[in-house]
Amino acid sequence: MVRKLKSAKTGGNQMDIVKKAQAMQQEMLKIQEGLKGKEVEASVGGGAVVVKANGQKEVLSVSLSDEIVKEAVEDKEMLEDLILSAVSEVMRQAEELSEKEMSSVTGGMNIPGLF
Repeated sequence: MVRKLKSAKTGGNQMDIVKKAQAMQQEMLKIQEGLKGKEVEASVGGGAVVVKANGQKEVLSVSLSDEIVKEAVEDKEMLEDLILSAVSEVMRQAEELSEKEMSSVTGGMNIPGLF
């Protein structure tokens, strides 16, 4: 009979864990949706290339200065490198923003596959 009581108690704890996980999942979904409206920006080459993205790592815009476009005629590879650098930086910032927002729910735990 003691074993049955322990089983019932364990089952209750498992239900609590499931409920907490479901609540955490709902909160994370709200945060992910909110990240869509938050923007980060990376600028390289003294503002020659500016890339904006949202917190869901979607690139929103790429802006090139007139000067860099003129120089690109002579040095296409330089422009490609600048764009790549700006995109990489804005993705890093978006990842950092996402992790920061999610840590408010996860308590700083890294939970692979959730965000």
